[in-house]
Amino acid sequence: MANQYLLHLPDGTQYGPVDRATFETWAREGRLPADTLVWPEGAPEWLPLQKALALPAARPAPAPAKPSPAQPAAAKPSPAQPATAQPAAAKPSPAQPAAAKPSAPRPASNRPTAAPPPEDDRPETLPRTPAPAAAKEPARGGVDALRAAWRPLAMTLVGVLVVFAVVGGLWAVLRPYVSRRQAMAAVLRQAVPDRRVEDAQSGLVVDLPTGWVALRRENPFVTRPEARLVLAQPAASAFATVSVAVRPRQMDKLDAHLDEILELRLPRLPSQKEAGRADVQLGKGQGRLARTTWDDGLTPMQGATVAFADGYDLFSLDAWAPASAGDAFEAEVKALCQGVATKGQVSTRLDESVDRLAVEVPELSRDALRLLVAERLSEGRGLEDVPMAALRAVSRGLDVLAPAEATEMRGIYQQVWDPVPEEQRVQLASLMNEIKAGRPVRGEDVLALRAVMKTGVLALPEDRRARLQELSGRAVRQSLLLP
Repeated sequence: MANQYLLHLPDGTQYGPVDRATFETWAREGRLPADTLVWPEGAPEWLPLQKALALPAARPAPAPAKPSPAQPAAAKPSPAQPATAQPAAAKPSPAQPAAAKPSAPRPASNRPTAAPPPEDDRPETLPRTPAPAAAKEPARGGVDALRAAWRPLAMTLVGVLVVFAVVGGLWAVLRPYVSRRQAMAAVLRQAVPDRRVEDAQSGLVVDLPTGWVALRRENPFVTRPEARLVLAQPAASAFATVSVAVRPRQMDKLDAHLDEILELRLPRLPSQKEAGRADVQLGKGQGRLARTTWDDGLTPMQGATVAFADGYDLFSLDAWAPASAGDAFEAEVKALCQGVATKGQVSTRLDESVDRLAVEVPELSRDALRLLVAERLSEGRGLEDVPMAALRAVSRGLDVLAPAEATEMRGIYQQVWDPVPEEQRVQLASLMNEIKAGRPVRGEDVLALRAVMKTGVLALPEDRRARLQELSGRAVRQSLLLP
């Protein structure tokens, strides 16, 4: 029967010796875990908690005789002996609970000389740790165990949060790059493999510079039915289209064509502003470039429109990109322009026609005659009536010239008619009025009139003939503005 107990908690904490009352109190209050090992005094081995509680309590031992002054104090237990080997010599430690007073020493024959080791990896000797200062100390071991169990979990949670923070930061940095690469890939999926593209109907040819691609007509990025070609520069987020319009009256006036394009665009882009114009080199010939800016929702945009011509076919290359592309956008547009050319088939046909008719209509400059020829070719009409059309255009335009110019022009034409007999001159003047009014006349009468006109013009001094051609050209242009 034991009255002193050594306690070995699962976390390695050791208490004792404590008396039976303290032992039972701690067990009853739940301060001792169920797998606590107990060494009752005099037991040959460590016992489970419940088995130790089932042991009967020892009867109180008789009070020992007070040692005489000559009797030496009890020797300290050797490291191999339990701390209870000399209970009489050990006064209660101030750290022990008040209820756990040490009992009187038992006879030496009942004290074990050494404690058998626990079956697991617990200490091989009896614990020497003094009892806790208060009866709550065993419970503190459970708190420590709980803290020890939560610490790895807390560290794991902190690690997960750190990983998420790092991944989130990396995604914030990489997201624009990833989005841009995805957008580029989406554009390239709509590209055709050719590096040289052309529109056979208009004779337009484009040799694509590095970075530019031609897109399929049914692509989802640019929907302009009138465009002959659709191009893109994915790295600069730039797109471009090339369109063609038949504009014989703007044939030699690229700025006028740009004015028309920008004005037609205003209803669709009310915030559009022009930022300047400049000449630009094409693969063949030159064009005229207009820079623009506008807002597409919350995104500032920049654009470049290039006008160029092949005879009366006026082309427009319209490119755009976010304003964030900066000066790189204009450089990309200029590189694209250097690969743009026309086959010149319209210009060739036009020039050949002008060369042939210039001999028959010497009173007109080549530019004025070219304009009349372009008007007819663009409409699919023949050129047989050009000589008569020249007479009608000059006579109608003469009435809307400035008074001084009109007077000067009449004086030059008087020199042309002077060699003609009076009677024939009256007949020709009447024929001119019929032509000016647009009434039908006989073909042979027109030929007779043209023969007299040609002879008289060629007879003029060179400077007077050049002046007549200049004034006649203005008259032709003015006549085209009349209803």
